[in-house]
Amino acid sequence: MIRRALQGLLLTGIGVGLALALGALVLRLSGREINLGVVFDPCTPADGDWHQTVLALVRDYRDPCARFYWAPFPDGEFYNLIRLNNYGLHDTNLTLEKLPGQYRILIVGDSFPQGWQVSLEQTFPYLLEQQLNAGSDRGIEVINLSVDEKGTDRELLLYAGFGWRFEPDVVLLAVYIGNDLVDNSAALSAHHGAYAALERPFFTLGADGSLRLHNVSPIEPGRHPDAPAWQWLAERAAEQTPLPAIATPAAPRVISEAPYQLEYPVELGIYLPETPEWADAWALTEALIRQFRVLAEAQGSRFAVIIIPDRRAVHSKDWDITVGYWPFLQGVSPMAPAARLQRFLETEGIPVLNLTYTLNGWALTRDETERLYYRDDGHFNAAGHAVTAQRLALWLASLGLAP
Repeated sequence: MIRRALQGLLLTGIGVGLALALGALVLRLSGREINLGVVFDPCTPADGDWHQTVLALVRDYRDPCARFYWAPFPDGEFYNLIRLNNYGLHDTNLTLEKLPGQYRILIVGDSFPQGWQVSLEQTFPYLLEQQLNAGSDRGIEVINLSVDEKGTDRELLLYAGFGWRFEPDVVLLAVYIGNDLVDNSAALSAHHGAYAALERPFFTLGADGSLRLHNVSPIEPGRHPDAPAWQWLAERAAEQTPLPAIATPAAPRVISEAPYQLEYPVELGIYLPETPEWADAWALTEALIRQFRVLAEAQGSRFAVIIIPDRRAVHSKDWDITVGYWPFLQGVSPMAPAARLQRFLETEGIPVLNLTYTLNGWALTRDETERLYYRDDGHFNAAGHAVTAQRLALWLASLGLAP
């Protein structure tokens, strides 16, 4: 019985190996991008109750040391074996404690810096660490605290509940202009997702402009009594109220309930004349960024922001195609939203790198077949990550944010 079971496992393993080899051959012949991964250090989930804390704050979070293919089928633009680290992040294995003399940069963002669309070694946080260490005799560690489908709101919660514990010298917030404002807004998110009740943690703005937190579990102040970020989080959780009633935005118009369909994607509203819902989303996003800086500086870190543009602001043909589908966008600049956010950050005195100009300038000097974003998926490809890492390394050094 045991011998038969072992034979079965062996045959299964051979079958899987042959299937992967055949799949890789087919993909290479077809010209598609494939990353089956490299051998990495053994992964053991990090100790402590950090995982429960993170799950309570952001709800959707992968298990540490998980492995899976992204995307799951080897017939798209990419097919990567993702190997998450001991903290469930797309990064090498980490420790909370810094080594003596070590310099840490913590990147907090969504799926763009997370980079599941390329191999770990091609993501811009990983490349940034390599480039900074090539010109420094200090050990510089870039920690990629980025999680897909999160806006600035849950990124702030992730930092306040966990990220500060890495003791970063610099906290670098990555804002993706394409959907972060939608993710931050309960009204726009509900409209986008076609569900009335939003169960995940959310922020709203009080009448006095203060941040109000909703739908989060109680936070014990005594767990980290000397951490300002944790104490702020505990205070917001203690005074939380139920999420207020969410009115459905008038636009985009719902043209079908089953299946749920809108006349145009919610995200395109960022390019249109401002509605009350979009005004609230901008005000809330600005308040979240202000609070992010306050907490990072209270923890002894310097704070800066990078703006990642939507591909339509980089590849002009992508914008032309969008306008062809929705002619009401004619005459609108796809660069305007990122420029608006940049002006706000500069007014606040927050160091900001608007990547729109770097990426757009790169695209203008290349043939339209050369791209920085995947055409269908819309995230950075390997070239997009490489150009971003190079620009970011120069910018950080010019501001003294990297040794």
